[in-house]
Amino acid sequence: MRAALGILYGLIRAKRILAPVGRVLITPLRSAGRFALKVIGVPAYRAVFFVKRQIGRVLLPAKNRATYLVSNRYAIHVAVAAVAAVAGTANVSGGEVRAETFGTESMLYALVVQDDSASVEVVSAAANPSLNNISYFEEDGTIDPRAHLDFHSLDQDYVTTTVGGSAVSSPTIHEGGDSVAPRTNVESYQVADGDTLYGISDRFGLSLSSMLWANNMTVRSVIRPGQTLKIPPVDGVLYVIKKGDTLSKIAKTYGADQERIISFNRLSDSDDLTVGEQIVLPDGEPPTPVAVSRPAPVSQLFSDKPGSTTSSSRGSATGKGNWKWPTDWRVITQYFGWKHTGIDVDGDYTTHSYAASDGVVIYSGWRNGYGYTVEVEHGNGLVTRYGHHSKLYVKAGDAVKMGDLLAQTGTTGRSTGTHLHFEVIKNGKFQNPLDYVR
Repeated sequence: MRAALGILYGLIRAKRILAPVGRVLITPLRSAGRFALKVIGVPAYRAVFFVKRQIGRVLLPAKNRATYLVSNRYAIHVAVAAVAAVAGTANVSGGEVRAETFGTESMLYALVVQDDSASVEVVSAAANPSLNNISYFEEDGTIDPRAHLDFHSLDQDYVTTTVGGSAVSSPTIHEGGDSVAPRTNVESYQVADGDTLYGISDRFGLSLSSMLWANNMTVRSVIRPGQTLKIPPVDGVLYVIKKGDTLSKIAKTYGADQERIISFNRLSDSDDLTVGEQIVLPDGEPPTPVAVSRPAPVSQLFSDKPGSTTSSSRGSATGKGNWKWPTDWRVITQYFGWKHTGIDVDGDYTTHSYAASDGVVIYSGWRNGYGYTVEVEHGNGLVTRYGHHSKLYVKAGDAVKMGDLLAQTGTTGRSTGTHLHFEVIKNGKFQNPLDYVR
């Protein structure tokens, strides 16, 4: 109680002290406010009121007249008659009248009917194909290859043996690489962190096969930082002259041109050979025999109907030797020939593509015509190409072993059904894939 009384006593004393000071401070402001209201506020209010009253005198009669015009029943009749006249004129001047197009050119037709057929442009996204299985099998279990084909032939502008960003037969040297100018001598390169065999060969404008041959390696070889590699000047083979060698024999054995060997190595003639000297065989390749397996009977390839659970019809993707069947099913719907650069193997969105042999992925992405494509280099000038996928699982530079998963079957690119288009390219030329896989 005493505290409350003390507070009240304090407030009373504060009022007595502060009241005179407040009056001194507020008096000038109060005078200024009254002056502003009298000189500015009142005249401004009167001006606004005057303008508003004058505008009302002008607009109110016009508003009444406009309301009368719209609400008059005769005005509505006149508007309907005008619309009918305009529509009739447009129909009469529309030109020839045909039964199937009667009334389609009129204004009323355009107002009532929304025509969705007049599309300016249709854009489809190739990156998101519709996952509807389009098998080559008919409902009765038979196959009609004419219904589902791809059209990869040599007369198509997109069909090429160029792989991995460079040509198999004559790759170009990339700008920004370690050596842009044409090279004539063998160079040495020290492997750095993050290097791959494919990356080094691409940097110097060489095929992976040439790099492997020059360093006595295979696609399974592992390189380590600090290791020194030989870099040949061009694609081909580095050969050391042995006793009894002749230039013609060397050229024939390695598939190289004798005159080009003389010119590139600056030899005076075909007899200008020194035992122990290393020469370059441009575009040559080691004499590696191609293993050809025995053809499977046609009855095995087309034996079972879709839906069969036996492994012989669509089979396991197993093979013999160093090559493996590249997909899950085994139904061939189109063979290799002069109008077709590979083989087509039926599949759906549950099947996949596999590496036919050990190698390095040199391309993984979209190729015109082929759709989503994977290309694998296997050494000895051999490259395999897998086309029309719906999804890719590898990227360029990945080392793969025989049977490793590459992609999911699809129908992207120039394709009318879910299948694998499989090609084998050797030194820039298409080969019959059935000479390598069975």
